[in-house]
Amino acid sequence: MIFASDLDRTLIYSMNAMGDDYNAEACFPVESSKENDRYISFMSKVAARLLRELSASAYFIPVTTRTVEQYRRIFYLNTTICPEYAITSNGGNILVRGVPDEEWNAVVRAELRKSASASQVFKRFEDMASPSWVLRTQHCEELFYAIVINREAMPILEVEELRADLAAMGWGLSVQGRKIYLVPSGLSKGKALKHLMDRLEERVVAAAGDSLLDESLLETAMYKLAPSHGELFSLYGEKGPSYLEFTKHSGLTASEEIIRRVMEWFSIQSSVTQFAYSEGQGA
Repeated sequence: MIFASDLDRTLIYSMNAMGDDYNAEACFPVESSKENDRYISFMSKVAARLLRELSASAYFIPVTTRTVEQYRRIFYLNTTICPEYAITSNGGNILVRGVPDEEWNAVVRAELRKSASASQVFKRFEDMASPSWVLRTQHCEELFYAIVINREAMPILEVEELRADLAAMGWGLSVQGRKIYLVPSGLSKGKALKHLMDRLEERVVAAAGDSLLDESLLETAMYKLAPSHGELFSLYGEKGPSYLEFTKHSGLTASEEIIRRVMEWFSIQSSVTQFAYSEGQGA
């Protein structure tokens, strides 16, 4: 069994993303900033305990748009949970015991050649960008762009026009909090998860995520959950597509609900498998 989950605003949260109903004493730090050695991301203590329990009986695969370096800052995952596999860079890297998998990197490079070049895409973005709302731009691992913005000043109509133009170029656009991501279509969390499913020969898979960049991840899994906040919830509202379930809670407490529901689903799948095996033995 596999639980593949997005991290930011799904399992871990910044102070600003926790929501109004969190209790400061009920969470603890999981990530520190490299620049000034302060804590910047947190988990619910309950969610952390449940994740440890789940990881003892199933594969927990962290999945993130973060670069490898940014993922490694999450010390709790890397020193306590220690997942054997992780997907970073929006599917651009698969880490096996912390080391990028070269076989997967070759697959990704072949996929990227099917989309417009990064320089073409960035030129289109620059045509509509302005210092009044674009604060900082990073070409992450030469795979995709992460752009820090002033969300309140972002020209929504122009960004939607950019989204349509990029789609024709084989790229996607996702707005998450104070960031815009420009990502080639060949870079997919779902494709990376499918690769690991084949490698591990696992088909009982649950996934969770909050953004449009998580849709391919969710579509690949059997059981699909999204928190009642974030880009997917804003797009679909409480009544999402039939394949997707939203949590009852939002903010930090949504992470606890996600893990509980996945553990319950795993328990049901195990019971079904055991029953089918018993029936087969009886026959």
